[in-house]
Order: sequence, then C-alpha cells, then structure tokens
Amino acid sequence: MSKKKNKFDLTHMVHHGQLKDGQTLCFVSDPKMTCRINKQPNGEFKVIAGKETMTIHAFAQKCLGQEPPDHATKWLRTESGQSLYEIWHADDMIEAA
Repeated sequence: MSKKKNKFDLTHMVHHGQLKDGQTLCFVSDPKMTCRINKQPNGEFKVIAGKETMTIHAFAQKCLGQEPPDHATKWLRTESGQSLYEIWHADDMIEAA
C-alpha cells in the first residue's frame, strides 16, 4: 500500500472537488458540533464554527477539549458520514485494491 506523501490540505481537497466551499462538516462523536468550509480572502480554505475561523485541527481540538490523539481528519465527517481521513486517503485505497 502506498503511503500518503502529502500532508492534509483542505484547500487542495476543495480545488480537486473532494470537498466543497460551504459544505458542513460534523464532529464524529456529536453531529450537533458542526463547522462549515469557507474560502478565505487569501484563497485558502478553512472552517467556520460559529463566528470563529479556524483550521481543521483547531476545530477537532475544540470539539475534543484536547489535542486530537491521532490525525484531526479522523474526528470530522461529512453529512453523508464519510470521514475527512477516508476522503483524503481515497486515492491510496483505490491504488491498494
């Protein structure tokens, strides 16, 4: 199985159609805790939770109340139930099959 060489990049995932601007993401343990993907003035994408703009890592940390014990993408999912980690590594999983 190939290992993911690139670090997680929300902007890259939006540009490649894996995620969308305005898409809602949920914390895996409590779907009421949500954030929304939002394009920033500099062209990068971050998430907005309430009125606060932050990274995926910061949102996962806020939901957990501590540093995520593993990659932050494992703690967030789309409304359809797919984790960001699964979406991020989908190409690797196809190659391994």
